[in-house]
Amino acid sequence: MTKEKLNKIDKLMLWVIPGMLLAMIGDYCMGIEPKGSENISGMISSGWLTIADWRIAVSNIGGLFGTLCYTVAALAFVDFLRFKCAECTSKWDKVFINMFIVGLILGIMSFMYFHLACGTLIHNYNLIYDAAGGNTETAVKVWNRSYMVQAVPYWTTFFAFELAALVGWIGMVLRGTFGIKKVWILAAPLIVAGIGYLIEIVFPWQFNGFCSGFESMGWMIMFFGGRQMVKKECSIL
Repeated sequence: MTKEKLNKIDKLMLWVIPGMLLAMIGDYCMGIEPKGSENISGMISSGWLTIADWRIAVSNIGGLFGTLCYTVAALAFVDFLRFKCAECTSKWDKVFINMFIVGLILGIMSFMYFHLACGTLIHNYNLIYDAAGGNTETAVKVWNRSYMVQAVPYWTTFFAFELAALVGWIGMVLRGTFGIKKVWILAAPLIVAGIGYLIEIVFPWQFNGFCSGFESMGWMIMFFGGRQMVKKECSIL
């Protein structure tokens, strides 16, 4: 791969920035709730009733355009990874690179799907609650019917997407496949999300959902690590 090609990949990967900023806006539109919000049943929070329709619409739009930007960045990253995988002599390096590639490609579908699915579940509950005249027990019972038809594809996609990216990324970094510092394992999206969750617990925020956008932020940070891989490759040419 030529230096010109690597420089092009490096620039295309910057599209993850607007992509994940849009995704984060969508995350916070769905995730911010009043401080006193409580769990009602399963995934349902009392704070859902404070989420206006326009917030769901903004989240869906952010998911759409954020996914388009992410796709540009992800396909460029995948191009680089496939080139390096072909050069690898280690079986385990190839395993982790290919696993990470699967995570990146699943992300093209998953970012949009999650925003639509999560937003729809919240919106459905609010509509059902209104139609049930504010009867929480009835609203929960009817909502569970709408949730059950989405549960399997939702969680299957989530775990396939997140775990492939998490395990692939950590494996590549720890093995030194691309020569970047080990501290970059902290850039894995689920780890960044966990850090955000801990911050929300430790600090007394005046609302719930501070950590909502941290998983999307993690993808942005992880791509910065990916750009370090590209730059190292470029420096040895």
